[in-house]
Amino acid sequence: MFDDEVSPQAAAAVHTLMGELSGAYERGWQPADVIHLARRSKEPSDAALAAALVLHEAERTRAAHRAPRDWVEQLRTIGEQYPGASHLAARVPVDGPDVRALAAGLLFEDPYHSVYQLTDLSLSWTNLPGWTVLTPPPSTWPVVRVADLSMAMPGEAEADAKVLNRIRGLLAKAEATDFAEEAEIFTAKAQELMTRYAINAALLHTQNGVGNTAVHSRRIHLENPYVKEKVHLLTEIGDSNRVRTVWFSSLAIATVVGTPLDLQQVDMLFTSLLVQATRAMQFADADSRSGARTTSFRKGFLAGFASRIGQRLRDADSRATADAADEAAIPVADLLPILATKSEAVDAEFDRLFPRTKKARGRAVDANGWYAGQAAADDASLAPGERALRR
Repeated sequence: MFDDEVSPQAAAAVHTLMGELSGAYERGWQPADVIHLARRSKEPSDAALAAALVLHEAERTRAAHRAPRDWVEQLRTIGEQYPGASHLAARVPVDGPDVRALAAGLLFEDPYHSVYQLTDLSLSWTNLPGWTVLTPPPSTWPVVRVADLSMAMPGEAEADAKVLNRIRGLLAKAEATDFAEEAEIFTAKAQELMTRYAINAALLHTQNGVGNTAVHSRRIHLENPYVKEKVHLLTEIGDSNRVRTVWFSSLAIATVVGTPLDLQQVDMLFTSLLVQATRAMQFADADSRSGARTTSFRKGFLAGFASRIGQRLRDADSRATADAADEAAIPVADLLPILATKSEAVDAEFDRLFPRTKKARGRAVDANGWYAGQAAADDASLAPGERALRR
């Protein structure tokens, strides 16, 4: 380190930055939110700088041992995305109020960071307004995290780790293959696995006499291009799985509200179907479809894909519900109230978190792109062994 070469101005800027980051956390912002905003900055190295500060703050607050699981998972992802920042954060001392070692690491080990950049980033964090608190902030964390209540309390358990690993493995194969039909098979198997697991969990929840339905929230960060069309796809998937979505357009961040299992299903389905949509759009380019390379066509394509996928998911949900009822040897009429109760709990929590929302208005899209996207959605498989609607 070069502690002796750090100017008082640099040390003061880093000290201020750390204070602003702590303040942002207390106002409802989370690590992934901070990194997302830094990536949208006009300064290319802001994301790496923010990652170093976020990870250093995590070391200082012992987040790995105290923070909620979702917070820890965000930190793990950030560390994987920014290995240089993770290395710096891990070896900078966290004891005591002196930030010269951190300032030295930021200024001397990355030529893109400067005192002016530190000041600008600090100002942007200062101006972050209060936001909906979805996860307990650091000031409320225990000295040592006891049991993860979301895993221990009946009705709040997330999917079994083995189930999630199987789903992630299937989706990883879907994203790795260059063959659309093969990707559809992997995606369909993953969706079927999670859908059946979620319905069985709802039945078990009721049979055990657990009264309250646990409802959680998480933020999904969207990247350019075609952000609004991606939100449309996310909303259609959420609506089909009893998950509510609210969109903050100025931040390119969506918040989804639902049961833990349904949130996991929506998150993974969104990632997978977005891959399928992108691949299908590339095929439209390769086929030299008229206007396929224009922005208006691609926006229309994604909008049409999202709309049709929503219809197909709702149909698949109805079939899966009937199959699950048959498998459990109960009438469908007895299962529907259970699912309705879950939807009511989600609606109540959504209204509590976001009492003032308005529906987005539809807008005109490229007709050729729209119909091409609808056709691509018909070609997407949604269940194992199910044939696409168009072959």
